[in-house]
Amino acid sequence: MADSTGDNSLKRVARAISTTNWTAKAKQAAASLKAQHAAGRDGDDSPAEPIWPTPKDQLDALKGLFHKPQSATGAPAPSSEVVDEAALDHDAAEVAEAMRRVDWAQVRVVTSERTTDVARTMRSLADNVDWNKVQPVAAQVSSALIAAVAAGRIPVGGSLGPMVARAITDQNNLGRRIATDLAKGNAAPPPDFRDTIETTAQES
Repeated sequence: MADSTGDNSLKRVARAISTTNWTAKAKQAAASLKAQHAAGRDGDDSPAEPIWPTPKDQLDALKGLFHKPQSATGAPAPSSEVVDEAALDHDAAEVAEAMRRVDWAQVRVVTSERTTDVARTMRSLADNVDWNKVQPVAAQVSSALIAAVAAGRIPVGGSLGPMVARAITDQNNLGRRIATDLAKGNAAPPPDFRDTIETTAQES
């Protein structure tokens, strides 16, 4: 029997993430840090308010999405469903746009700590990928998504969550499609975090 408490927790996490205005939250981050710094300087020792979703929030929001067959729109898909190329291209564009907004230097800093919750979340997410079968360009996209999600830089609530889960596992070659979309604007490809993932796995 399913754990209703766990289901309710997952729904609360997904709802909280999906209803957050992430653009506004990012703009408020600097102001929040400045205010908390000032408060600490004045003797306020209360815990700092988190700016990004925690690794556990991110992992909880993706649980159950990796092994559930889904259509290109994120809905459960019959095994005989014909792949919707247009929908896949749309999903690739959505995930690619989310990746373009990521500060990869910050992701690199956050994921450099080998014993943090971020590292544990990266390992857990990476366990869903068959790295021997994923093409190199898609593997690079998968590793970058894993790092960005674990670091909280790509929120996975709402409709984006299923897209990200399928991109990480390169379902229907979605990772390759994302790489193609990213290349359209002549932007630099996202960093390859496979070495970081492998290192954290070996040290676990």
